[in-house]
Amino acid sequence: MARLGIHRNRTADDEVTETIDRPESVERIDTRPTVDHRRGRDTEVVERPVDERTVVEEPPAPRWVRVSALATFGLVVGLLALAATLTGLLAPVGVAAGVVGGAISAGGLVGASRRGVTGHSVALLGLLLSIAAIVLGVLAMGGYLPWLDSRTDEVAKARDWFNAHLSFMRNW
Repeated sequence: MARLGIHRNRTADDEVTETIDRPESVERIDTRPTVDHRRGRDTEVVERPVDERTVVEEPPAPRWVRVSALATFGLVVGLLALAATLTGLLAPVGVAAGVVGGAISAGGLVGASRRGVTGHSVALLGLLLSIAAIVLGVLAMGGYLPWLDSRTDEVAKARDWFNAHLSFMRNW
């Protein structure tokens, strides 16, 4: 280390010059080749121009998204409520199921607003079906819809119509 001029006891502020004993003149022998060992260790940093066309931005990693379970369940309950209301006999049950389906769909709409959760359309469709079941059920129970009241069985009417018009439906 002394050969490189690095000393442990000397600081950079010292005005002491190099105290290593060296002869004033160095005789070189011409027969020995001069080898510079620093070339293998010295590296130059070369900044290469960056071509903007070659820079490829990686797309973000795909995220798994899922549909809100409440939205899906609200759609199923809303559809069942509408089907129950359209039977005529089950109009009061359809109204009750419509209220429950509307609440579940509203919860699904709130749940779909979180990050990574989808299902806004599913929740809205469930909410619309639930509202339609409630409105039709109230109108049917009030007697405002003559084709849909609690004294008629629309399912039996539909089955008779299918049997009359579609012969292969008789076996079902």
